[in-house]
Amino acid sequence: MLRQGDAPVTADIASPIPLALAIVNLIALPATVGFAEDGLYLGLGVNSIKNKYAAVMIPAFFYALQHCFIPMLPDAKYMAYRFISFLPLTVLFCVYYRKKKDPVPIIAAHAILDLATGITILATSSSSDLYEKMCRML
Repeated sequence: MLRQGDAPVTADIASPIPLALAIVNLIALPATVGFAEDGLYLGLGVNSIKNKYAAVMIPAFFYALQHCFIPMLPDAKYMAYRFISFLPLTVLFCVYYRKKKDPVPIIAAHAILDLATGITILATSSSSDLYEKMCRML
């Protein structure tokens, strides 16, 4: 079990970027990532594998694996923590999709999460003080 201090806590995912890019990111991230990731892991992965357990576990594994590198920190404990944190959600996404064959709720949820990330990046990019305060809190 991870305890406080076992994995690095970072504000890197919300690091400031040029404001114009932050605005583009606010629009592009939620509008594209859910379609790309969910289309790949659900549409291609879940739909292509015949075994019902493999059709859930293989796409869920790679879906979670992709997210253990965001933000990229070369720390095995941190990446394992990120992978384990995302795996239940990706399994849930794959199980739901396999049963319902309806990607809309998953894509919508994904877009909302990406929108929250985009808002955070926009906020830190708009105010350097905000990002500094976030870093000091960690």
